[in-house]
Amino acid sequence: MNSERMAVWESVTILFICLIFALGAIVVVVWVLARGLFLTLDGLLLGAACLVFVLAFGGNVAWSVRTGEAQAVLKELLSKPKEHS
Repeated sequence: MNSERMAVWESVTILFICLIFALGAIVVVVWVLARGLFLTLDGLLLGAACLVFVLAFGGNVAWSVRTGEAQAVLKELLSKPKEHS
C-alpha cells in the first residue's frame, strides 16, 4: 500500500471514529432526557459533557462533509488503485 492510500485509510478511520463517538454521545443525551435525569446535577453534567462531545466530534464530521473532504476521501477509497509501471 502506498502512502497516498494509507492517508486515505487514515482519513476514513478518523471520520468513522468521530462519527461513532458523536452518535454515541447523542444516544446518551437522549437517554438522559428520556429518563428525566436532566433535572439532576449528575444528569445535567452528563448531558453537557455529551453535548460537548457531539460538538467536537460531530463538528469534525460536519466540516469534512461541508468542505467536500469526506466525498473526496470516499471517492479515492472506492477507486481502483493505480498501477505503478
